[in-house]
Amino acid sequence: MTEGTSSLVIPSSFSVTCKEEVGSTNDEIRLLAEQGAQDGTIVWALRQSAGRGRQGRTWVSPVGNLYFSTLLRPEKSIAEAANLSFVASLALSDAIRQLDRRLAPGLKWPNDVLLSGKKVSGVLLESKADRSGKLDYLIMGIGVNIEHYPDDARYPATSLREQGLSGEIGADKLLECFINSFDARYKLWKKEGFESVRSAWLDQAHGLGEKIYVRLPGETLSGRFVTIDKDGALDLDLENGNQRLVTAGDVFFAS
Repeated sequence: MTEGTSSLVIPSSFSVTCKEEVGSTNDEIRLLAEQGAQDGTIVWALRQSAGRGRQGRTWVSPVGNLYFSTLLRPEKSIAEAANLSFVASLALSDAIRQLDRRLAPGLKWPNDVLLSGKKVSGVLLESKADRSGKLDYLIMGIGVNIEHYPDDARYPATSLREQGLSGEIGADKLLECFINSFDARYKLWKKEGFESVRSAWLDQAHGLGEKIYVRLPGETLSGRFVTIDKDGALDLDLENGNQRLVTAGDVFFAS
């Protein structure tokens, strides 16, 4: 079902509301979640005035790109639900490939999609627990650079248009493709857990087996990107011969 977006062909388990401008689509979805909105509720905005990314960073949000947030209520633990960032990045990769077979996305741990080694999209997860400590809901915020990208980002960025996506394909078509792909991958994750997601994500992982740098608060690690473990942590072989599992950090690749 859709509201004001009747041209989208998506599963009935998703509903989409499009707004011209909001502060943050995650904040809009949070208000709906607190009012009892269902799993699959989506707010899509043409512009955000206060968009944000991971670790509270500003997400520049001009008209022409895709900004949306999805409310999810899976019957999973908070730790398990955190792996939906991998599901989302896979679905974004699916959507981009479907729209232009010439494009070959790579996935950057934990939740970015790359084209030509540059960031084209990112995912921000925010969750709330109920009084018993169980997951109440999870908000999955996504931004995709279609027309524009920041010149001063911490990590080199690009846009779908710069990478050759046809000007006839806009945010609405990308959103439709994403929802359909995410629906299938979300159902599989709920049924089979993270292992099938992990395998598919590793098939597209950028820098796998190569030297990478991981910036953490107070230190920067360097070593070989071995894999991600059963919980989604990055497995790093350090240059001193030790092994380190990283659960949060910023990854950069050796030039």
